Amino acid sequence: MPSRFLDLFPDGVVQKHDSFGIVYVRLWLVGLNPTRLMIGIFLGAERAQQSEPRRAATYIRNRLESLIDPLERERGFAYQVWGNPDIWWADDAPGSVRAVTRQLEQFITFKVTDPDENNVDEIEADIGELVMAVDAAIDRLQPIREFGKNILLLYYGENLPPAPVGDGFGEMAVVDGNTASAHEEHPKPEEMEVTPEPDWFTSLPAIPNLGDLRGMQDAYEKVVAALAAGKHVLLMGAPGVGKTELAEAVCRQIPQPYDVVTATSDWTSVHTIGGYMPVPIAGSDAEPLDFIPGVFTEAMAANKWLVIDEMNRADIDKAFGEMFTLLGGKRKSIMLPYRKRQSDGSYRRVVLGMANTQEAESHVYALDPSWRLIGTINTFDKASLFQMSFAFSRRVAVIEIAIPNESDYRAIIETAAAVLDNDQDNTFHDAIVGLLVAIFAIEGGAGLGALGLRVGPAIPLDIIRFIDRMRRFEDDPATLVLTALESYLFPQFEGRHEQTADIAAGLAAALGLQALPSDSMARLRTFTGAME
Repeated sequence: MPSRFLDLFPDGVVQKHDSFGIVYVRLWLVGLNPTRLMIGIFLGAERAQQSEPRRAATYIRNRLESLIDPLERERGFAYQVWGNPDIWWADDAPGSVRAVTRQLEQFITFKVTDPDENNVDEIEADIGELVMAVDAAIDRLQPIREFGKNILLLYYGENLPPAPVGDGFGEMAVVDGNTASAHEEHPKPEEMEVTPEPDWFTSLPAIPNLGDLRGMQDAYEKVVAALAAGKHVLLMGAPGVGKTELAEAVCRQIPQPYDVVTATSDWTSVHTIGGYMPVPIAGSDAEPLDFIPGVFTEAMAANKWLVIDEMNRADIDKAFGEMFTLLGGKRKSIMLPYRKRQSDGSYRRVVLGMANTQEAESHVYALDPSWRLIGTINTFDKASLFQMSFAFSRRVAVIEIAIPNESDYRAIIETAAAVLDNDQDNTFHDAIVGLLVAIFAIEGGAGLGALGLRVGPAIPLDIIRFIDRMRRFEDDPATLVLTALESYLFPQFEGRHEQTADIAAGLAAALGLQALPSDSMARLRTFTGAME
């Protein structure tokens, strides 16, 4: 893929080979048919990365907002991360798209144009404005070596103090609806006080109250240890094993307020981080656009932990967006490409993260150091839905939630089946329990255990409640269980067409049948996708 660029450095400030942490103008021709020109203010960096230049770019944009804002409002420049722009060169060299596009993180602001004889004057005018902005930026960022060291700190995940007084920024910064003076003396990074996380780990009850969850003590201990160690947690297990219930039980034991949401394939960063929406003004017909927080941002602002059910139903890399930086820990902050309307009608930049690292003129959604994310993944769906990237998986502790052992599983079924007891004759109750234990609880045998497809107790518990209502219309235990399996278990076999025959044979044997009835086989094939 053809790619050429020209860099314009401030005279006498730095040599190109020593450009780390310095801003300059870059003109970058990329691609064939079309060949397009990207022009903008570029940040010298150690190498093409993502999170490191993004942190540095966020910091610089805050420091230089009064210089960058006119370029973006009046001349069409913008700040975008590598996953957002229309990557027009993908067809030219698909293998190198990611490597080249990651360098977009190093643009503080840029625009794309198709250069031709009709827009030469406009391009020259844009370059002139960029050069003047960089000249002013170098004056603003003095002493330049000290500024370069700050950028180096950002590359290693450290935060920086607020900008010094008198650099042309506004008077106040908004933090969670409150204001803080920008003229206070700010400590240096090494002197900055860090609020320690609450020590909830040592105050946990010796015997946790996990409600109806049996056999979860080991998983519970791993989850709370990972959370206390500062990690976000991803619970992975078969359907119905109690992943979400365990996540909620952990929050209740701490105790910690939390919200529960379910991920979908429609999720974007607008759902998770937030975006512009029309918001009516009281007493007026006007509905100006305003930044409306997403589920992450709302939970952060309320300091509620967030439990995301079925997380891999969303495209995590696309939907989580800027949260990747915050999930990495180390008290980071990010500036969003949005502005939040204030009570006086003015707008301020939206910032997520630690409030004590932000410049004035920001509306900060503060992230408490103790905030955690707990997600769940259904392993039956793991291969058919969106996959986790390495960038995400390294930010979480992945904990497998095992299916209860045979003894615990049998006890769960027997306890729930008490609703089927009959004072005169327990034959019906015993028959149902025997069939469900054979199908779900036994680790070998003829049921799901022999197929390696065991599921959690939630499904047989649903079946018991169904049978309790259905028995007024049918009294044969095997028929009732099979009817319930068609509604509650068969959908879990979505896409398993190669195992259709084994599933049918295993369930038939557990039910004491020679084979599944033809109607049941047809319903099973509907979900597995097998041909007759």
